[in-house]
Amino acid sequence: MARRLFKAPAPRRILLPIAAFSAMQGFLLVYPRFDGPGVLAATLAFALPAYAAAGLTGPVADALGGRMYLRRSTLLAFLGLIVVGAVQLVAVAALTVYALLGSKTFDFPLDRIAVLGYGAAFWSRQVILASTSNADHARSLPAALVHPVLGIAGLALVAPLDPGELVLAGIVLAVFLGSAVAYAAIAKRPLLRSFGFDGLRLLRYTLDHYTEAEEAGVSELEGFFESISVPARIRLGGLAFRVAGRLRVVVLAPTAHPGPMGYVAGSDLPTKLATALADLTPDVMVAHGAGTHDENPATTGEVRKLGEAARSLLTSAPFARDVGQPVRVTRGRVTILAHAFGSSVLLVSSFAPNPTDDVDSATGHAAVQEAKLAGAQDAVFVDAHNCLEPGIGLTHFGSEGSHEILQASRDAAAAALRAPRGAPRVGYARRAGFCTPDQGLGARGIEALVVEVDGVRTAYVLFDGNNMVPGLRDEIRARLEGIVQEAEVLTTDNHSVNLTMTGFNAVGAAFDRGVLAGHAEAAVREALNGLEDAEAALVSSYVALRIFGPQAASRLTTSINATMAILRPALLITMSGALAAGALVLVLG
Repeated sequence: MARRLFKAPAPRRILLPIAAFSAMQGFLLVYPRFDGPGVLAATLAFALPAYAAAGLTGPVADALGGRMYLRRSTLLAFLGLIVVGAVQLVAVAALTVYALLGSKTFDFPLDRIAVLGYGAAFWSRQVILASTSNADHARSLPAALVHPVLGIAGLALVAPLDPGELVLAGIVLAVFLGSAVAYAAIAKRPLLRSFGFDGLRLLRYTLDHYTEAEEAGVSELEGFFESISVPARIRLGGLAFRVAGRLRVVVLAPTAHPGPMGYVAGSDLPTKLATALADLTPDVMVAHGAGTHDENPATTGEVRKLGEAARSLLTSAPFARDVGQPVRVTRGRVTILAHAFGSSVLLVSSFAPNPTDDVDSATGHAAVQEAKLAGAQDAVFVDAHNCLEPGIGLTHFGSEGSHEILQASRDAAAAALRAPRGAPRVGYARRAGFCTPDQGLGARGIEALVVEVDGVRTAYVLFDGNNMVPGLRDEIRARLEGIVQEAEVLTTDNHSVNLTMTGFNAVGAAFDRGVLAGHAEAAVREALNGLEDAEAALVSSYVALRIFGPQAASRLTTSINATMAILRPALLITMSGALAAGALVLVLG
């Protein structure tokens, strides 16, 4: 859906086009005469209502419980002029050909054609306002009428519209209103049938959130997600380090997915969990556990349950100074970096340089079981989520990629448990504030964790973004080769960065890769400079949450695609029917 969105231009950029189109339509209104004063008067009759509609639509819509911005209302006024002008142009061209072929004098009532055009403009305004401002047609109607009513009033000042013709104009508007309501009913039918929810309301709330991130539309969207949610048990894995008796840094890897977008429900999960644990330590890294959009927490309240569970885990974690050196194992396209903490193992999986999206929760659970079969008491599986191209699909349980992960997990866990052991030193650093969400990084920025065991240093570099463009992970690892002995680059899969017009905003897609790599290297160097003797603990538990549920994301996507598929034929049928009926009313009247 994001790929079909666009940002309305600044109002000042539309002022001149409105004047230009008004001049063209003024000429068409007095055609075939070219009367300078008459064209000027007709131009004003089109332009002034359009400018007035641009300024008045927002206040009228807002007063009736809708939401409208000057950018949108100005663009909507310009769109109305385009629709009116298109109807005029087609009609005048057709009537000119008819007059020439029939050797007739061109004396057709062009003011009625303009009325028909305003009817079509009213149709577009009603549909757009019902979709983006207020799904209640009765409450959208006054704002939708602003432009056509003012436009017809302007016509009455320069064209001979008698009271009877004004009545006909009212009938034409009623015809187009009925057609617009029918079109809206068709558009919202797929979501209504699948989820029992008005699709137009969902679109309005989504647009609100795109426009006013973190505020508008959140509670309404979460209400929808809660209505379709199901109860589930989400695995929460964690790795904690304690320095001098105080909690120093925490790495969490929940199988809850940080979506769907923006700041709704589970989105911006890293910041929400870091905030929940800020009194324990400000240094909380939230990596991407195995999970897809089906594991999205339904509401922000469900995310708080994750924070409470993490707090409980951390306060009872069994810390010890027994950490193994890192081991890297490759099977097929999958590479796993394994690190033993006591008798438990951290598994970090990457398909890079092969693009891939989320690893599903079933594969993650199976990877943990494989580690246990290899001798681990417990394991935490992390999807590094560090190489993506548009259109790349998920890694589902049973697929070739899933089998490669399971084989690599078992072998890596066994090797990690046999690796040399020692007392750990740990360092942490964070670089944030240099990149905005629309440039690919969320509020947590870039975090670096360095673990040293007997002189062997391992860096985990976590980007608070939604996956990474191909090659960037390898560029960063190459820059770290002379600094640490082992490194992996991860992303949080934070969906706060997805409030863009394309929906694709992987780390490195909209921000200079060299700058990102430089900040990553600087963070690792800072973490190295702060190495301290530490104790470590790897923990896990299950949390009862309400999530989107199996296939919920697919069903939602399918319903949206079904809506998009029927919009064009429905537009053709309803608009052409309204034009034909409106023209008939004006001809017979």
